[in-house]
Amino acid sequence: MDRQRNNHETSSFFDCACTCFLFCFFEQGSSLSELHEATAEFERLNYKLASTLSESDQGKWKLGVNESFTVSYLMSSLGLSRKVATEVSKKVQLKNPDKPNSVLNLFRSYGFSDTQISIVVKMHPRVLSANPEKTLLPKLRFLQSIGLSSSELQDVLISNYCLLGMSLEQCIIPCFEALRSFLDNDEEAKIALKRFKWLRSRQGVTNLAQNIMVLRDIGVPRSSISLLATKYIDSAFLNHANFVEYVQFAKEAGVDPSKSLFINAVAVLGRLKKSTWQSKLDIFKRYGWTRDVTLSVFSKHPQCLMLSEKNITKSMSFLVDEVGIPLEGIAARPKLLHYSLEQRIIPRYSVIKVLKMKGLVKKNISFISIVSYTEKKFVEKFVTRFHESVPQLLNIYKGPSGRLSKVQ
Repeated sequence: MDRQRNNHETSSFFDCACTCFLFCFFEQGSSLSELHEATAEFERLNYKLASTLSESDQGKWKLGVNESFTVSYLMSSLGLSRKVATEVSKKVQLKNPDKPNSVLNLFRSYGFSDTQISIVVKMHPRVLSANPEKTLLPKLRFLQSIGLSSSELQDVLISNYCLLGMSLEQCIIPCFEALRSFLDNDEEAKIALKRFKWLRSRQGVTNLAQNIMVLRDIGVPRSSISLLATKYIDSAFLNHANFVEYVQFAKEAGVDPSKSLFINAVAVLGRLKKSTWQSKLDIFKRYGWTRDVTLSVFSKHPQCLMLSEKNITKSMSFLVDEVGIPLEGIAARPKLLHYSLEQRIIPRYSVIKVLKMKGLVKKNISFISIVSYTEKKFVEKFVTRFHESVPQLLNIYKGPSGRLSKVQ
């Protein structure tokens, strides 16, 4: 028991000593090369002392030393705070400055600022332990070879740091070549390249090719395929069987494959579990819509399925029960459901209700049209215009609840 207590105390003591040593070394303004020499000497003493510990404590000892060096290195070389550096050190442990120095120098040679490098390191810490010559340099050279400028290269790797962990031969090159064959120009392929964070194998490229072929077979124009690859790139790489199901559902709903809305519909379905979008369609059925009407709503505004069930229910209830809009009116303009109930619908309804009470607008004025007005147009037409007649109107419109209690 005494030996275990001594081992624990020794380990804790030298872990603290290592941290203090490295931190003080940086605080004194020593260079990284000097730190490397000092670290080697410190490690020699460290492992000599560690030999007196039990086997399990030796493992903790070595981990503690690596974490301490990593934290200090990140603070000094990239200016990370201790808190952020500590978080990063949980995902990568550095033994000495050699490899991370080479990585940083490589990025700097390609025009990356330390701030940009810090962003990459925080998102992908293991890049510091990558082989700069064999792993990173070929990727940077390839990205330059396809026409990325220095600023574009930096933007791509900051936006899509996952590229640094992908295989160049197995993923990046095949994917880019496949994208280029489907798109109108290399610029669109470069845009898509910034976003394919999920691709890890050749199967993704296979899915891409098969999915594009399905779209071509049903008459989807090239412009819509470009939209898929540049704006909804995640959908382009979906499992092929699932992708076919989404395409078939969109067609069944009546979405025209020749229109860009078709791609939007497929993308919406691809982002949701089938059980999720089926349950949301069921909400509309509970309000009395037939399946055909429900599918028609989806065909007009696919994003309605992205709304939470709670928001759909609240909006439907308010529009039907309070505003008095008939179900067929909502079905004809399903975008109504996408407007914020608290920030747009209720405040505008509160204003219109007051104006009706005062006889300042017609009783049969179309609220459906009013909701679609821009903010500027609504304020000018219904708030500013009637300010003298109803001074409280702006407060009603901007109020947190939009209640009418201020006006009798």
